Amino acid sequence: MGGGALVATIGLTSLHAQAQWQDPLQSPAIKTLKAPKSLLLDVALVGDRLIAVGERGHVIISDDDGSSWLQSDVPVMSTLTSVYFIDETTGWAVGHDAVVLKTQDAGKTWVKQLDGFEANAMVLEQAKHVKAELEAELKKAEVMGDEDRIELAEENLENATYALEDAEIDFEDKSTKPLLDVWFKNSSEGYVVGAYGMIFKSTNGGNTWKDWSGHVENPDRFHLNAITEVSDQRMMIVGEAGLMLRTQDNGDNWEQMFSPYEGSFFGITSLTKQGVQLAYGLRGNLARSDNFGSSWKLMDTKTEQSLIGATDRLGRVAYVVGNGGAFIKGIDQGRKWESTIRAGRGGAAAIVESKAGHFVIVGEGGVELLDKLGERMSITITSIEG
Repeated sequence: MGGGALVATIGLTSLHAQAQWQDPLQSPAIKTLKAPKSLLLDVALVGDRLIAVGERGHVIISDDDGSSWLQSDVPVMSTLTSVYFIDETTGWAVGHDAVVLKTQDAGKTWVKQLDGFEANAMVLEQAKHVKAELEAELKKAEVMGDEDRIELAEENLENATYALEDAEIDFEDKSTKPLLDVWFKNSSEGYVVGAYGMIFKSTNGGNTWKDWSGHVENPDRFHLNAITEVSDQRMMIVGEAGLMLRTQDNGDNWEQMFSPYEGSFFGITSLTKQGVQLAYGLRGNLARSDNFGSSWKLMDTKTEQSLIGATDRLGRVAYVVGNGGAFIKGIDQGRKWESTIRAGRGGAAAIVESKAGHFVIVGEGGVELLDKLGERMSITITSIEG
């Protein structure tokens, strides 16, 4: 059924449609030629192919540097927030309703590996386990008569009780929360992170998952917005309320870093050739570290727009985009920044550099192509029927 016919059908049967709500986890994404102009939240360069994801389960692919796009077959209508590939064929996408999708054919087709119902069950079991451990810890502290230890145990137990109550409500109400980022080390081992401190780990390519929140120093269950690799055993996560986490043991344990900012960070990128990490977020705040997060310094980005997505050129020059048309360029290993405003001032969520050398940006207006100076290119973006 064509897009126009579908709209007409919905208009004629609106009352019936309202009475038959479709579960986005049980409904495949609807094909539409408007997908490249709809809300898109992430884009990746996979070999010579560009793959973008966004609202209503849209996944679109381009083999001509972003000029034309073909919509993929996706089994869900949930909004997709992030996409990550380990090679030219295998990748994962995550999104609302705690959905995890996997492709093994370079993004043409996708299968669901995890959803919010399974995620809720894992979170509930972990919450029960944590509460039981803390109850045992409180009893030990009381036997020892250690007042400081008792006070800490009581505080931790109170937080764990609230977490269990929330998990029980989510499980019973079947409410689901979004996953916000995904990263895989190889074809087997990977992590997904999301709202309210959700973090899950897989060791078999996403076929099964384990709640990993017990390995993360995040007692307030702040949102985990982004995850990135720094080196072989080292990774970082950034999130809500200035939360910054790092691991030096391949993710077994995550510890908090001192944060120079109390607002949310939306993303983090690593200039690997220089050993520099850049975390960016609300109101133009961008923090730089060159010692794996032992210290961070806020940079002058010359913008107050929220920064959401970033890429780098050959590990040396960083480019960051965000709300209000924000487009900033970081030179001198991210110490100095230049700021411009993109035409149209549309919000952008992600940026990559194409094989042709220009930038591909996705956001609230769909796909946008920029030249090396950040100027909009005069290329008509089209959809391919498939």
